Amino acid sequence: MNIIAKKLFKIVLKEFYSLNELEGEEFKEGLRKFKEKHPMTSAPRKNIRKHMDIKECRVEGGIYYRAKDKLRRSNKKVLFIHGGGFVAEAMPVHWDLCRRLARDTGCEIIFPQYPLVPESDAEGAHKMLMEVYKEFIKDSDSKDLTIMGDSAGGTFALSLSMLARDRGMKLANEIVLISPGLKMSDLNETEKKRAEYIKKQDQIIGVFPVDKISKLWYGKLELDEKRSDVGKGDLNGLPPITMFSGTHDIMNIPARRLAKRLKKEGHEHIYIEKKGGIHDYALDKKSKMEYDIMVSKIIGK
Repeated sequence: MNIIAKKLFKIVLKEFYSLNELEGEEFKEGLRKFKEKHPMTSAPRKNIRKHMDIKECRVEGGIYYRAKDKLRRSNKKVLFIHGGGFVAEAMPVHWDLCRRLARDTGCEIIFPQYPLVPESDAEGAHKMLMEVYKEFIKDSDSKDLTIMGDSAGGTFALSLSMLARDRGMKLANEIVLISPGLKMSDLNETEKKRAEYIKKQDQIIGVFPVDKISKLWYGKLELDEKRSDVGKGDLNGLPPITMFSGTHDIMNIPARRLAKRLKKEGHEHIYIEKKGGIHDYALDKKSKMEYDIMVSKIIGK
């Protein structure tokens, strides 16, 4: 990203964070106007299309992309669900990671552009994503499937797997969670103090209007339902879970809770925590160890 683009991005981000001053319907309307003023898309950019064959597909409720490396192919599939706080479309870094994964494993990337707030909510998004999930598992062996997501997409990777299990559907071989946006609730005193410290370090989620967007996102769902609080969902019968989280990410607090729970319940998992790591740090090209682990999970090592 060049200097001009960075400055423009900061201006837009500042405008978005100013919505924090609004409440209720005013916040919802302000968010709608912001998105109209700054239209977004999850479609892959030209530089991605140079390296990948892209096919746009449609299911009820939205579109998704099927992407393969132009040179390397295998039977592996990755359902990648991008983050964005349930409000933003995919960023270039999401497609950059997917391009590298396809290049190094030959996997086919299934990349949904799912419904967001304020136009939709958790129910609408899950309904659409389950349709994509059906396409993801079609004509494939479980051993060749990986479901992966970052931030908000990480919660989807977990909740979709739970819904698929409950419905008797085929499950992926591995779930990969990158800085999952798990729900922050019922913090103890130690966690509250740590949250205040992290907010000073976390320039992404620490200043994000989480509570206001969450209220729009949950809609009519019960607050303890897996689609709204996946961190408390039943882990029995789920595939092994690999999770990455950084200590300078406010979402590290619920990530640690989930990691402790996975260990306590004896669920097969890998938990990687980076000291000083920010939200979504594992998406960065510099996170070589984390990337190598992702590759190994896709190819089934």
